[in-house]
Amino acid sequence: DLLPVSMEQRQEHRKLAVALSVTLDRSGSMAAPAEGGTKMDLANRGTVEALRLLSPSDSVSVIAVDSSSHVIQPQTQLTDPGAVEGKVLGIRSQGGGIFTATALKASARELRDAPQVTKHVILFADAADAEEQAETPPVIDLLRDMGATVSVIGLGSERDPHADFLRECARS
Repeated sequence: DLLPVSMEQRQEHRKLAVALSVTLDRSGSMAAPAEGGTKMDLANRGTVEALRLLSPSDSVSVIAVDSSSHVIQPQTQLTDPGAVEGKVLGIRSQGGGIFTATALKASARELRDAPQVTKHVILFADAADAEEQAETPPVIDLLRDMGATVSVIGLGSERDPHADFLRECARS
């Protein structure tokens, strides 16, 4: 009332906030060598770089997946990016296969109650070893119904046995 100031801008910033859920394949195949380390190292560093693009109004969850999901960081406001980055960089390849539907279901659970309007999932998966292919499209549909978008980062080459499957997941 005292100053000619509007609070509308702050409301707009709130609308732009993002709820991000990152799922990382930590199956045994992620220990394979890749440029600058292993496939796991690339996924970890990619996740850290994505976190660095977020602001304190955004929230994030990080899930490591093999034959089951392991919540490394529950969905939370990103007030301390360094703490989350440390957890991400500690993820190691441990065996099993990447269960893509299991990964995406875990992200859906994390995003379900996030207050942000914009919701996004990033799935890092080995293009040589992606399982649960038949079960994955309905989970992508569920995420879409929640208003979430999905990005898939396939680690490997276009010639890997499951590269086409991951490419199709990204198109969905």
